[in-house]
Amino acid sequence: MKRLFIDSDIFVRDLRYPRDSLTENNRRFLDKVRAKKIHGCTSIFNLLEVCGILSYNLSPTDLFDLYAGFTQEYPVQILFPADSTGNLQYDIPTIFSQVQRKNSLGDAQIAYVVERFTDHLSGFITWNVKHFEGKLPIPVKCPNEL
Repeated sequence: MKRLFIDSDIFVRDLRYPRDSLTENNRRFLDKVRAKKIHGCTSIFNLLEVCGILSYNLSPTDLFDLYAGFTQEYPVQILFPADSTGNLQYDIPTIFSQVQRKNSLGDAQIAYVVERFTDHLSGFITWNVKHFEGKLPIPVKCPNEL
């Protein structure tokens, strides 16, 4: 079964910006994920990015709870670029080639994971379509386009 890759901004908007103008559409999308009408995934790099952004407003305990309980709050698969033994694969030349395509390090790491799992993905969901459009091997859409 193919999954939709969900970018960090979807989770951050839900957790940190409840009064944002896009919150209603964002919540509607995440409600479909929670109801398992949409099969979602994200990467370990996205999860760490969400935790990093929220670290300024959370206690160390709350931050750990967010990290440890993330997949209970958001029933998504966390993609981890690993070899057959489970060891992290971090291919610096491949990630740097993404940076050369005008990606920040965070976006380059995410693109690296997306490329590794392309066969299992049907699309990439983000509010920052311009950051990823034309840089990923799968369609890039906003949550309200689904």
